[in-house]
Amino acid sequence: MSRVRVRRWTVGLVATLTLLSVGLLYASSTLLAGAAVPLAYVLYGSLSGLPEGASVRTARTFDRADPAPGEAVGVELTVTNTGERVLPDVRVIDGVPGELAVTAGSPRGCVALPPGGSTTIAYEVVAKRGAYDFAEPAVRLRSTAGSERATAEVAAEGDRRLVGTTAVRELPVDDAALPRAGTLPTDAGGSGLEFHATREYRPGDSMTRVDWRHYAKTGEFVTVQYRERRAARTVLVVDARPVGRVTGAPGYPTGAELAAYAGQRLYDALETAGVVPSVTAVGLETEGMDGLVGPDGLPWVDSDDRNRTAHAERLFRAAGQVVERGPAEDPPTTVVADGAGGANGTTGQRVADATDGAGPDDPPDPDDELTNRLLARLPPNAQVVVCTPLVDGWPVEFCRTLSAREYPQVVLSPDVTGGRTVGQRVGSLRRDLRLRTLERTGATVAGWDLGQPIDHALRRSLPHLLR
Repeated sequence: MSRVRVRRWTVGLVATLTLLSVGLLYASSTLLAGAAVPLAYVLYGSLSGLPEGASVRTARTFDRADPAPGEAVGVELTVTNTGERVLPDVRVIDGVPGELAVTAGSPRGCVALPPGGSTTIAYEVVAKRGAYDFAEPAVRLRSTAGSERATAEVAAEGDRRLVGTTAVRELPVDDAALPRAGTLPTDAGGSGLEFHATREYRPGDSMTRVDWRHYAKTGEFVTVQYRERRAARTVLVVDARPVGRVTGAPGYPTGAELAAYAGQRLYDALETAGVVPSVTAVGLETEGMDGLVGPDGLPWVDSDDRNRTAHAERLFRAAGQVVERGPAEDPPTTVVADGAGGANGTTGQRVADATDGAGPDDPPDPDDELTNRLLARLPPNAQVVVCTPLVDGWPVEFCRTLSAREYPQVVLSPDVTGGRTVGQRVGSLRRDLRLRTLERTGATVAGWDLGQPIDHALRRSLPHLLR
């Protein structure tokens, strides 16, 4: 430790010399006696010092080994006096990474420690995706009078790196087995196991499909049709658009980061259950994503890609590392009642355009272009999962379009609106309206409250994808 002598009592020394000088000049015993008061402070500061061999030991522990983004992680820093003398003033600051927000407690402490004594500083941080290294705690020892201090960074024992996990701990459904893995029932007749309907016999129909009981009763040939089952293809759409790169508070994960994390957890769970989904993300910069971007500009990982696991991991990582924009408050929008009684976030300019009528030379809406590109990529037998923070109206319009084309949909939405400020409360209200609108369009909605583990949301969404 580096020791520094602090001149805290210079004023007392000046006062002592002044009183002595004036007292001698005027031969005043009162002033000479009064000089003893500041002189006592000067002597107190001069004689006070840190004991020789003063030292401390620190140890840090986390209460969660693999927290999910958005979960609170308890951190405890224990400081122990390893010397043989009392340390009257021990001040410590833990090295919390700047990217992590402290939500409860404080990483700072100031105590007095007897020989062998220890104290524990407890606080909570919000986990984010990725690995974050804690710096060594800064410890400062001060003498009783504060005239001498020693400062050093003491290496902490125990936990040093906090890693936000992306691995699936277990499949969050009670029954992971698929009764009909990778299939979807349809209303079309064809080959299958479940009876659907009968029709008039046509030349070329298999004789095993002829209803011989009906022929015995009526003398007419009819062909039995069964409910056709088609191979289901699941497509995960991660919403990483700039409008969703907002946080509930500084230091919290962004909506895009949480959507990417939710998508990856769902992707891993589906693979574990035997369903291999395709993956795409909207709103990403495509630079540096060679091999994943098609001619339409969308990064896409097909379910039949040989390296789909590595490519999907790369896509999720890119979506989760987009730059945050700031605290989440709905952008300046106008809530417009839609036909279903919900609301969508439409900018004032778009409202004006809708009122005045769009001219033939007006540029196309980027949201419409994005929807059209996604529709062109979707297989005709796909079930679509949209992972979005739902801070604007595009996901609602996209799901409406999917519903019109009879695509089954599941929406998994982390809530980053918070509710501390007026803007966030308004944003939370708009998000609730969008959730209700999605439910009315026929989508299965699984909202993720960040106060609960994501498994609660997965339990509501996975059964609709696995049955």
